Amino acid sequence: MDDPRGRQAGFNAASRGQWDGFAAHRRRMTALLGEKARPGRSRLCVLGAGNGNDLDLLALLANYREVHVVDLDAKALESAAIGQGVAGHPGLHRHGGVDLTGMIDMLAVWSPLSAISSNDLEALANWPWMRVAQTLPGPFDVTGSTCLLTQLLDTAAHALGDRHPRLPDVLNAVRVGHLRLLDRLTAPGGRVVLVTDVVSSTTLPALGSLPESTLADLLPRLTREGNFISGVDPSTLLADVRRDPVLSSRSGRLGTVPPWRWQLHERIYLVWALRWCIEIQSS
Repeated sequence: MDDPRGRQAGFNAASRGQWDGFAAHRRRMTALLGEKARPGRSRLCVLGAGNGNDLDLLALLANYREVHVVDLDAKALESAAIGQGVAGHPGLHRHGGVDLTGMIDMLAVWSPLSAISSNDLEALANWPWMRVAQTLPGPFDVTGSTCLLTQLLDTAAHALGDRHPRLPDVLNAVRVGHLRLLDRLTAPGGRVVLVTDVVSSTTLPALGSLPESTLADLLPRLTREGNFISGVDPSTLLADVRRDPVLSSRSGRLGTVPPWRWQLHERIYLVWALRWCIEIQSS
């Protein structure tokens, strides 16, 4: 049996002391999440907040009436709040132990020999927005996902193995489920901000030395070459929001944010963001 909870806690523990190294990445993330906030009125929810190294919680609390941080690892959220001196802030709400896939116990027993049914795929796509969303006090004015999607996809891939015949279908269902959860947590008129890493220096060794001005041109090139973390191809994510029947009925004003670099341990990642608004439905 796999242990996805323990595995994620281990990842968080390994990066807990990297506050200084996250500085540039944190400024980008905090600015994106803080755009158009109405101090004293708006509510923010951040999925995958973890250690909070990529979030300036004090700055976000100055911009929002409430900041809700959500993660599978409750200890990481506690460490983030204490480390940034906001553990007692009345506007900060921590939601630890939340399984954002809605299926972590099932993923824990999957293996390379597991048979994946159509019901399993439907659950991966539907349970996050039909079940998980009900456990959080939404809707929110802004809902963000902070480099969480690749972790969710990696959890599934780790359980099944790279050669499982249904792995592409599983990754697709996990991705759609996460997008639907973001959508469902966001109020009409609100915004979704999905930030994800898309490639690392493992498969793009020159990433660290490329001029900043060339990074935006990398995304279409990575798509053409197939050099991206499986499941987060920008064109696929954009297509999901536009065409998925659950998402397309509410999403509007879809846009992207130019990519930037983020270093974690010895590896450099290319990170980009997808934003969309939740349309106000006419009565």
